[in-house]
Amino acid sequence: MSDLVSPMSLNLGAPAGEPAPFTREQFARDPGQVLSRGRWANAVLYLHRRDGACWVVKDFRSSGFAVRNTIGRFLIRREMRALRSVAGIEGVPAGAFRLDAHALAYRFVPGVTLKRAGLGEHAADFFVQLERVLMQVHALGRIVHLDVRNARNVLVTERGEPLLLDFQSAISTRWMPGRLRRLAERVDLGGVYKHWQRSAPESLDEARAGLLSRANRWRALWPVHGYFGRGKRAREARTAERGPE
Repeated sequence: MSDLVSPMSLNLGAPAGEPAPFTREQFARDPGQVLSRGRWANAVLYLHRRDGACWVVKDFRSSGFAVRNTIGRFLIRREMRALRSVAGIEGVPAGAFRLDAHALAYRFVPGVTLKRAGLGEHAADFFVQLERVLMQVHALGRIVHLDVRNARNVLVTERGEPLLLDFQSAISTRWMPGRLRRLAERVDLGGVYKHWQRSAPESLDEARAGLLSRANRWRALWPVHGYFGRGKRAREARTAERGPE
């Protein structure tokens, strides 16, 4: 995901009775700046300007026919469902709506990804805020993100606040028995503590460090690792070695 990225008028994400901020046809006339060009089964991310507002558009339209109409449709539907679940929570993409079966959009927030940010003396405060955002996602959205460990999915805004991005790996916890739900949420929080330990290990307290250690063990047994399993992590590692586009 680019360091700029925050997060057909089908409009499944907009409130009932309200039109979408723009349509596929309007977007196609001037898509805007490419923030990240997806590889194979990843969407292209655009920074689209419309009526004085800036939007991130995640679009599978340029993917091959098979990817666009299978994986692309599935991931857009899945992420849109997750974004609706967390609507109104501070620290997640706002204003999300579905452009069509192959694309969604949400409000752009300026900042840099955690992968590129230097938090310095503010690291501990930042991770406490990120922890709070994720706990609200768990409690109010009733989902787990499952890809917080990817530093490209956490934005450091210009105000130094966290914005959690890319919910296409998220799954609902509503169906989970209590013990499994708590386990999934702790594994999810382990992603926050992983970044915290790397950025400011001296400020990571014993309780959180212990949870991280347990989460790492549990994670090896957890059957869901993003939307393409362990292979996804291998591709991310190769991408990280190449650096940003």
